[in-house]
Amino acid sequence: MKKYIGLQDMSHVNCSSVLRVIQAHGEISRKQISDITGLSWGGMTKIVNKLLEKEYITEEKCEVPGGTGRIPGMLSIRRDRHLVAGVDVNRTGLSAYVTDLSGDIKRQYFGENLFRDKEELLDNILRFIQRIFQDFGDEEIVAAGIAMQGGIHGENGVSVNFPGCGDWRDVPLIEILKERFHTEFYLEHDPDCMLCSETVWADGAHVILFRIDRSIGMAVSLNGTIFRGNGILEVAHSIVVPGGKRCRCGLDGCLEAYIEPCVREGQINGKAVEEMIRPLAVTIHNMICLFHADIVILAGDLMKYASLFEEKLLWELRRMGNGKKTEIRFQDDTKSAVRGAALIAARHAVDSLRL
Repeated sequence: MKKYIGLQDMSHVNCSSVLRVIQAHGEISRKQISDITGLSWGGMTKIVNKLLEKEYITEEKCEVPGGTGRIPGMLSIRRDRHLVAGVDVNRTGLSAYVTDLSGDIKRQYFGENLFRDKEELLDNILRFIQRIFQDFGDEEIVAAGIAMQGGIHGENGVSVNFPGCGDWRDVPLIEILKERFHTEFYLEHDPDCMLCSETVWADGAHVILFRIDRSIGMAVSLNGTIFRGNGILEVAHSIVVPGGKRCRCGLDGCLEAYIEPCVREGQINGKAVEEMIRPLAVTIHNMICLFHADIVILAGDLMKYASLFEEKLLWELRRMGNGKKTEIRFQDDTKSAVRGAALIAARHAVDSLRL
């Protein structure tokens, strides 16, 4: 482990910091960058010139209205270079965005995800991502984020398991993708990506997000930082009804046993939804108490049918309430996972910048 940061390391940190400031502000002057970062004028100018030379940013000089002079140029992210991709690998389908480092979408992709085993699932993923690189090339896309259902080891790039694919076990997905496409890939749990795409998580609040479709995934942000830990937020197989419905995992009363029957082959099952409400409310209540949540976001495919259970779910939560006022949000946004994956890829691309 390095004990001290060398001058070269500090230069890399400062380059990333400057680009991150430009990324966050859209358009910004050199003086504003110097004020925000605390860098000297000379140090900031050197970094900005490097970023201009490597085509990460662009500078637009503006004429002074009615005058002969110039006002300082405004710096912004280059829109046609250093692109990133976000890919959502979901049991119900595949989707992807290609964006620039500011988050502007260049192209969207969608595909089916029909599979019977590990080989077919992996083939679906590789073929889908191949479409992206055929359009843009590995020199244009500098990083890609993968939002993945099931268990993951993000640091190792390993997909531990995937819903509905029994022989998908400890697949070194990132290693496979890097070898195939010669680009940096980053693996993230899909609820973390969805939470990352919500701007609310950065304001210091404690936020919980549940992604609910045929199962349930969970993400937590504490004071603006996503809480990470392999397997510690897996609530799908927590017991919410002791001795209740038999789950596919072999236990009785798991939360997933009540969520999984709600939608089958695109059709909503009203009776199953009714049976799900209280077990879901118990889970939400317990997690609010555990993490002292200010906001809970419910997202995922089941939110298309939120009108069928929203009122009763809120009633159950009020009945269980401990006096804490927690805002419950129902988010019918099927694109937040892929948007979050692209955002995470952009952050990695900026943080690993070397000039």
